[in-house]
Amino acid sequence: GWIFVSVGLLLLAILIMEYKRKKDGVVSRIKKAVKAISAILIFGSMSCNAGPEPIKLGTDSCSFCKMTITDNRFGGEIITKKGKVFKFDDMHCLLSFRKANTIDKSEIKEIGLVNFDEPHNLIEASKAFVLKSNDLRSPMGGNIANFTAKKKLKEVAQKFKGEEVAWVALLNE
Repeated sequence: GWIFVSVGLLLLAILIMEYKRKKDGVVSRIKKAVKAISAILIFGSMSCNAGPEPIKLGTDSCSFCKMTITDNRFGGEIITKKGKVFKFDDMHCLLSFRKANTIDKSEIKEIGLVNFDEPHNLIEASKAFVLKSNDLRSPMGGNIANFTAKKKLKEVAQKFKGEEVAWVALLNE
């Protein structure tokens, strides 16, 4: 959309400059207009964010099951190369969404998992330490918690009896 608006503004500027050309030197004005519009386009494109977004509890819905996300200890996000963010309330939904081939796997830029220990932070999936335990009671029964450190996982594993699982193993289930 911004590209079309920018091109329209550029054409409008050139039209105005051509009209004024009859009165005085148009070449210098066109150069100034092109420079100004180019600067606006460059700064406008720099503001685009194609990364993870915070999950808004009670507002955001799961991209798979469509339920409102209410528990900030579970879930995650899939971010595509184009910047679209899919949010999930549970690892079960994230993994099911991925397996259903709703989006092509080659389009996935990154997968962020909710940190069980610090719920408002996302962990890059490949760097996460994953605990699977039926005692966790996650929203959709995935019962999977994610941690940034193995030490934290072991602390929580003492309270919620479970096993450490590799992220790659979850993808292949």
